[in-house]
Amino acid sequence: MSPLLILFAAMAQAPTPPPDPAAASSPAAVEAEADEDEDEDEGPWTGSAGLGASMFTGNARSFTITGDAMAEYESPVWALTLEADGAYGNAAAEDEEEREVTALTLGGWARGDYRFTRLVSAYTFLGLETDHPASLELRTEVELGIGLTFLERKKKKTEKELFLRMYLGGSYAKDRRFQYTPTREDLPNVTLWSPAVGVAFRYDINEHVYLREDALLLPDIFGDTRVLVDSTTKLSVHLTDRFALTTYFELQHDSAPAAGKVKTDTSLSVGGELEI
Repeated sequence: MSPLLILFAAMAQAPTPPPDPAAASSPAAVEAEADEDEDEDEGPWTGSAGLGASMFTGNARSFTITGDAMAEYESPVWALTLEADGAYGNAAAEDEEEREVTALTLGGWARGDYRFTRLVSAYTFLGLETDHPASLELRTEVELGIGLTFLERKKKKTEKELFLRMYLGGSYAKDRRFQYTPTREDLPNVTLWSPAVGVAFRYDINEHVYLREDALLLPDIFGDTRVLVDSTTKLSVHLTDRFALTTYFELQHDSAPAAGKVKTDTSLSVGGELEI
């Protein structure tokens, strides 16, 4: 047998050296393995549910309760967001025997995105909303367009720490209006055809605090002059991995509201949120 064949035979029969315990237990290896296990545990679905309340007694007697829920699905190609929120509040009237409804809103929205590239996506948006103090019996919304992702940095597969996306599309909305107070009566319905410009932004200030902003502009350029603006700013402070204290500031502007209603509504609410 040639010396070269004898060398190959010896190498094949040589035992495999055992793994280095120091390398296996190094901080970098342990951290990489933990991150991998955590990413495997994180499914494509994430969600949260929140609740807030305020109550006043004495000279002013009123209370307000707010709630919201969100579920998100994300894959390399598809993304789906489902949202719902609502509020109810009342206050003692001047005669102190009856109570006046100060807040009665409920809405649900769904957005689906299909990513062509990391930068460009197409989206569909559907929404339903009611707001009795604003004389809005039901608003139906449909929107189609493209999304442009300018910034996206993740600390996990499904958790963003820096995110900026802009939406450009076309929108159709129909408002069925009804006056609930002081007298109940039908109001003329309003239809809105408009371009849509939206922004979604999230920034993790640190490990426990993040800021999120969602804004939408709908200027009606096809019919009567009317502009809708919707903005939601959320500041979340995590006390644990699953529970956070949240602060919401919402602004809604309608340049042509129902008769007798103001153009701009704002609300500030504080509550708790549980991640599911």
